[in-house]
Amino acid sequence: MRDPQFFEFIQKFGLHGFLIYKPEQPKTIWFNTQILRNLGFAAPIHILEKKNIEDLLELSSWNKLLFNIPKSDDKSGHIKLKTSKGHFCKFIYKVIQSPDHSLIFALEEQKQNVIQQLSSSIVGGISSEEISQMKKRFELKRLFIEQAPSAIAMFDNNLKYIAVSKRWLKDYNIEHIDVVGKSHYEIFPEIGEDWKQIHKECLSGAIHSKDEECFVRADGSKNWITWEVRPWYNSENEIGGIIMHTADITEIKNSQAENHRKQELMEKVLESVDVGIVACDAKGKLTLFNQATKNWHGLPAKPVPVEELSKHYGLYNADGSKALEEHEIPLIKTLSKGPINNEIMKIRPVSGEEVTVSVNGVQLFDQDGKLDGAVVAMHNINHRLTAEKKLRISEQTFRGSFEHAAIGMAILNISGKWLSVNKSLCDIIGYTEEELRKLTFQDITHPDDLNTDLSLLNELVAGEREFYHMEKRYFHKNGSIVFIKLAVSLVRDNKGRPLHFVSQITDITKEKIASEKLRQTLNKLEGIFNASTHVSIISTDSEGRIESFNKGAERMLGYTQTEVSQQLNITSIHVSNELESFSNNLFNDHENYDLPEFLKKISNSKKLKNKDWTYVRKDGTEFPVQLAITSILENGENTGYLFMAIDITNLKMVEEELSSVMNITQEQNARLKNFAHIVSHNLRSHSSNIGMLLDLAMRDYPELTENEICTHLNNASANLTETIEHLNEVTLINTAVEENLDAVNLYKSAENIKHSISAIALREMVDIQNIIPDDIYVLGVPAYIDSILLNFMTNALKYSSLEKDSFVKLSAKRLDDGYVRIEIEDNGLGIDLKKHGRKLFGMYKTFHDHKDSRGIGLFITKNQIEALQGKVQVDSAPGHGTTFSIYLKNYEKS
Repeated sequence: MRDPQFFEFIQKFGLHGFLIYKPEQPKTIWFNTQILRNLGFAAPIHILEKKNIEDLLELSSWNKLLFNIPKSDDKSGHIKLKTSKGHFCKFIYKVIQSPDHSLIFALEEQKQNVIQQLSSSIVGGISSEEISQMKKRFELKRLFIEQAPSAIAMFDNNLKYIAVSKRWLKDYNIEHIDVVGKSHYEIFPEIGEDWKQIHKECLSGAIHSKDEECFVRADGSKNWITWEVRPWYNSENEIGGIIMHTADITEIKNSQAENHRKQELMEKVLESVDVGIVACDAKGKLTLFNQATKNWHGLPAKPVPVEELSKHYGLYNADGSKALEEHEIPLIKTLSKGPINNEIMKIRPVSGEEVTVSVNGVQLFDQDGKLDGAVVAMHNINHRLTAEKKLRISEQTFRGSFEHAAIGMAILNISGKWLSVNKSLCDIIGYTEEELRKLTFQDITHPDDLNTDLSLLNELVAGEREFYHMEKRYFHKNGSIVFIKLAVSLVRDNKGRPLHFVSQITDITKEKIASEKLRQTLNKLEGIFNASTHVSIISTDSEGRIESFNKGAERMLGYTQTEVSQQLNITSIHVSNELESFSNNLFNDHENYDLPEFLKKISNSKKLKNKDWTYVRKDGTEFPVQLAITSILENGENTGYLFMAIDITNLKMVEEELSSVMNITQEQNARLKNFAHIVSHNLRSHSSNIGMLLDLAMRDYPELTENEICTHLNNASANLTETIEHLNEVTLINTAVEENLDAVNLYKSAENIKHSISAIALREMVDIQNIIPDDIYVLGVPAYIDSILLNFMTNALKYSSLEKDSFVKLSAKRLDDGYVRIEIEDNGLGIDLKKHGRKLFGMYKTFHDHKDSRGIGLFITKNQIEALQGKVQVDSAPGHGTTFSIYLKNYEKS
């Protein structure tokens, strides 16, 4: 609208305003202040305001109008616009097309033409009948004037107001005055004689008008108006006064002045800016060639044929590889094809620096919408290309470092939202990049660390620091805590405003855990070191000088930490001849050695470093200790030694006492063994003699068989013989074990016993089941194994139940501890373990009224099992049966 062509068009035809339609925004129209005000809307803040088409236009009529405009020769017609109250107001329009194909409609309300026609008809004369009708319609016309949207006033012959439109009152800022009946000169005392003369002439029948005139108000303000004054006639066809019609064109005049100023400014800017501006007419002839363009080309504008433009001005394609063809020149391309955006071209002058420019261009149109030329703007992008190249290299370097960094890296906005993260960070905290983009760093930060982090972040934003480091905790996606070391810096824009944060995150969880474990270990060790009052812990350097001395060492040796630390050598608490004896075991006679070498060798010696030593107290007394010597290594180098000793004085005394007791016990065992042999041999002889004598007496004196005393003597003799046999058997159990140990197949032994007692099993109606695997062997004496199995199986047969189908089941299983568990299960009478459990394996203990129960079988069997270094367990309940579990050594493991 700053173009004079369009401005003059609006000024000439747009009495009541104008509107602009842009094809690229088909649903909206731009309205100026004046037309909106004429339609009853509040004036917008800016000169133009965008409105939806449907709010102010009838859509079907508008589409039809757009369709007919290209076909119209005079580019004019009628258009209906909707007022603020919802009814339509008809306007006459004229339209012109701008270079960007926008349509500009200049508007004049059709009611204005009615008033002019009315005035013209009055001036032209009317008949008496028409005058009579005019009288009737006068009031209606007056009302019409009052409601007219333009500035109209009706005066009598004395220039007193008869009727006035609201627009008149508004335009001249007299809305607060009731003007009807008052003189025009009273309302506007500043009216000069020239205007009074015009009024006088119009009252005489003349018509005066002017396209524009400046009217200076009493307050000094200026109003530019276009006006027309003509007489009106009464019913007698006499001049009844005058009608004045004015239009305030102050805004247009101001715009005109502003446009001139801006036009002048634009011309100066075109010559001073570092932007090349080139324009041509419709034939391609150059019409504008500003100073920047002249500087780049090193040439002034001159009439050059279009086909020679490229060669004359050194125009090349973007990479400078070839000169531009005529149709490729941006100015000519714009002229022929329309607007261009950011096309790259090189200008290679005859002399001077080559310039790369970015070109934008638009076509120019005259007031009739015909192509009138083209203009292009060229921006020197040499610096931009250089900067882009550097930036591209920098971005590629940063991106490579960012994506492939071994530590976590992230870019966050000022609110703490994750913008970009690398794979290492995703691995550290378990989230994917998509998941993190929905979170902020506050969401995954441990609450106890958040305030410190935010405080440092605020200092960074405030410019109080350039970066910060801190250790903090994140929550892993799985809920665990991740310890990290965080480094944060801030990136600002060219105005110093914060853009985003760059964070570097290192996972230190393992280090933290290790550090915490080390701290706990050190605390424990320190506690042990200081609390071990019965263990002497002494550390030395590599030369043997004492460095630390715990409470146990102080108690044992009588020294304090202060007395020994770096004051005494470790040899001060050892017996010298003992050290000499140990050194003779470590070094040859011809070897020279010193204490560091001695300590090094003895700490590596398996024979001596955990040997019994003798310590010397501060008072000179000696006592035995169990001493362990360990090297202290740091980074593979020996930095000292640790001496851990326990006072074994009491232990030595106990050992001596125990040795004495063992000697006595061995002697007593030998005597008991001899006693057992005497008893088993001599008593057996005596009991045999007694039995023989009784047999002889019975033979010689048969009547003695009826003697009760003799009967008891015979039974006692038999029992004594049996007891001596049992004692002899128990005595021999342990003496014959070691020399007769062998591999015994359990399955075969069980089968042999099963066959040997099959007749008894048949008689007792007991089913014997042998499910022992045939590959299990135990370490034992075959006779003992057979005896053990026989005793348990015959007991099961003896004590079977007659009330159910009885069975005896034998099974076995290898155990991980090197033993075999043998289970002998029956469903017989069972044993009340609560009552008999403690005496189950006692000698001569019976638990059922069975005629063959003697109470010796389980006693002998238990001794045999224990002699084979095994054990036996029992699980039984009356009426439910019994299970004996026998544990013997596995032959393979042994």
